[in-house]
Amino acid sequence: MKKSNVELSFDMDYDYDYQNDSLFLYITDDYDYKRSLRLDNDLILDFDESNVPVAMEILHASKRFNTARLNLRKPLGLNMNIEIGKDYIRIKAAFNINIRNKPTPLELNAEGENSINLPSCATHFAAVA
Repeated sequence: MKKSNVELSFDMDYDYDYQNDSLFLYITDDYDYKRSLRLDNDLILDFDESNVPVAMEILHASKRFNTARLNLRKPLGLNMNIEIGKDYIRIKAAFNINIRNKPTPLELNAEGENSINLPSCATHFAAVA
C-alpha cells in the first residue's frame, strides 16, 4: 500500500485576544477556508480547500500555558509541526514568550482523532517576532 504523505512549510503570524484569552495562529499566505475541527475543548484547527491546516486557535491560552495573559500578547517566536495520519492529528509546538524580560519556552503537545478523514500530511509552521 502506497503511503500518501505531503510535507508543507508555511510562515505564520499570530493575534492574541486579551479579553477572551484566545491565541490565533495563521499562515501568512492567502487561503480559502473550508472547515474547522475541534481537536479538544480548547484547540481548534482550520483547514483550507485542499485540507491543509492553515490556522489554529487556542482558547483559554493563559490557562493552557499556565502563564499570565500579559505574557501572551507578543510571543517572540513559534515553531509548530502538525502531522495528520489516517486516524490521528498530532500537534507539537514550541513558543517563546517574554517573562520579566527573559525569553521563556512554552510547549504545546496535543493529539486528536482524524474524525473527518483528512488526507495524510505533515506541515511545519514558523513565526518570528
